[in-house]
Amino acid sequence: MNRLRSEPTTHISVFITLILAALVVIAGGIMHAVAKNSQVQVERQIDQAQTRIEQTKVKIRMIEVRTDKLLDRFEMKERLKESGSGLVPITPADIEEVRPRQLPVARPGSEVADVREPS
Repeated sequence: MNRLRSEPTTHISVFITLILAALVVIAGGIMHAVAKNSQVQVERQIDQAQTRIEQTKVKIRMIEVRTDKLLDRFEMKERLKESGSGLVPITPADIEEVRPRQLPVARPGSEVADVREPS
């Protein structure tokens, strides 16, 4: 009877299995933390890219506004007056229509395209 009490009741393979299971759980936790960290970094990079995109859109809009202001007919006239430009305004009577010279008619089967204006 004493002999049964002195023998270990659990086998060594149980301890080895428990140690291996603990290592698997620890490795899984570490891998989860690494994956979560990389997800957070990717989300930060996405946020930075979206911020840069929004800033670029704002810059583009500001350039369009400045361009529209520079091309405004009345402001351009004022700038020309202020700079003392030698340009003078013209009237519609000053405009002369220039007709393009007539191109030779293409022969059938030739590879040259002919553009004709409607009469």
